[in-house]
Amino acid sequence: MLTKYPKISRFHYLTYPAITPVITSGTTESPNAMAASWCTPLSVRPPLYGVSVAPKRYTYKLIRKYRDFGVCFLPFSMVDKVLGVGSVSGVEINKFERYGLGVKRAEKINAPLIEESISALECKLVNSFEVGDHVFFVGEVVCVWVDEDLLSDIILDPKKAKHVFYLGNGYFTTNSDEIIAPK
Repeated sequence: MLTKYPKISRFHYLTYPAITPVITSGTTESPNAMAASWCTPLSVRPPLYGVSVAPKRYTYKLIRKYRDFGVCFLPFSMVDKVLGVGSVSGVEINKFERYGLGVKRAEKINAPLIEESISALECKLVNSFEVGDHVFFVGEVVCVWVDEDLLSDIILDPKKAKHVFYLGNGYFTTNSDEIIAPK
């Protein structure tokens, strides 16, 4: 039976689990990374992908400056790194170095990609919208990368490609019954 939920300010917890890619920004020489659950494919023609970022985030400033971003889908075995890049500011540290992420030079954008990704999108900024306390960045997907060993025909094999999904309140899971609690 559906009952009224008492915490409107926590409505987004009821939209999880949500796939949680790492958004990359900056440059290969000065990379940045941020975990982001508020993101989605938007269009096939043209290929568009969107991510919601708070203006106080360093990622916001870098996307504005370079007008591009990467979307890197990491395997669940790297969930601790996803949590890590989502927990500290890139203003103070190089998150790629701190969390041991492999830097892959992108083909068509300034932002780097993460070498260990299941798949990755290179996006050039085409629009942005203020949406409450966040800005929704719309990027045109200009190049796509994938670990071909994880493909079954043209789709990712869910038995091989274990994505990171955010459950809210610091909890993560994958496409299995495994749940990782916050530390």
